[in-house]
Amino acid sequence: MEHKVEQPSLIKELAMGFCLGTANIIPGVSGGTFLLVFKIYERVFSILNNMNRENLLVFFSCVMALVFKAGKARSWEGLMTFLRKNDFIFLLKLMIGALAAILLLSSLMKYLIGHHFSVTYALFFGLILTSIVIPVSMLTQKRPHLILFVLAGAIATIYVTIAVNPYDKVKMKSETYGALYVQDQSVKANKIKEEPRETGRFSFTGKYTRQDYLYAFLCGAVAISAMVLPGISGSLVLILMGEYFEVVSAISGLGALHLDNFVFLGCFSIGIIFGGLLFARLVSAVLRRYYNATMAFLIGLMVGSLYALWPFKKSVIMAEQYIKTEGVIHMVRNVSITTNLNQLPGMGTTLYLSILSFVVGCIIMYFFVEKEKK
Repeated sequence: MEHKVEQPSLIKELAMGFCLGTANIIPGVSGGTFLLVFKIYERVFSILNNMNRENLLVFFSCVMALVFKAGKARSWEGLMTFLRKNDFIFLLKLMIGALAAILLLSSLMKYLIGHHFSVTYALFFGLILTSIVIPVSMLTQKRPHLILFVLAGAIATIYVTIAVNPYDKVKMKSETYGALYVQDQSVKANKIKEEPRETGRFSFTGKYTRQDYLYAFLCGAVAISAMVLPGISGSLVLILMGEYFEVVSAISGLGALHLDNFVFLGCFSIGIIFGGLLFARLVSAVLRRYYNATMAFLIGLMVGSLYALWPFKKSVIMAEQYIKTEGVIHMVRNVSITTNLNQLPGMGTTLYLSILSFVVGCIIMYFFVEKEKK
């Protein structure tokens, strides 16, 4: 069935995708929130549901006709007609914008969160707080019993945030690397000469094991379910699974042209595709049957995410942390690790900058909300 929609401009579609990509690399911010803000939530899921076996066969037949048959112009037109009919071109533009954001901003986000955590999270807090009015306005019925679904969504998000402390994950990973570090030092001490190792471009450096690639696939499949839901961040799920900085590091390291990073991100992407196609059908079925209850639950998820996005967290100093960089384990001292424990801010420059950042976030999202109303 053709999905008839008003086609926005190319720049607007790419900008939407850029926002989605930016949201999905920020822990605590959900790309699904921006799907609601841009009022394309159900449209995207409808497109994903069109990715079935029948359409897949049609797509490959169009591609084969374009490659092997005469009359390239007619074959190209047939392919474009098929893509437009199923709204795949719109999805492709979103994906291009999202990919551009992820490639351009992954290193920046890693730096901002690592060095300016409170100010950065204050901006995100303002964005999400203001955007809650979007799913509220999408409710077709506002009945008292929907409050129960809002509470359920908020409690679920807060529980996940409290249940898993990022410090515990960092400590566990550090202890694992620490044991490997001691073992590696022992092996080196007994070697007369190290074997030369090829670490040039388009070569494997040994950064990841076979288990790492399989785990990347699993994390991609699990995280996509959160990436498309308002209030739950796919990046937050990756942090809970201990994979966020591995993914960001792999993206940031693509410039080195090591095959490890490409294969790792390839496995992660395949997991996203696999999980996304399965999850989209589930969400679409639930939306069709229980629209208002589902929207109320999503509102609760967004409200609950404000707890995770509180800009002021307690930090713990780790005296010795073992990290793995390009396949080599190093030890760093006196590292500040941010926990999931919220606290009141102290007076000072950080507080003032965070308040300013929060206001900027509210203004930016207010602009989007008013624009979409018009």
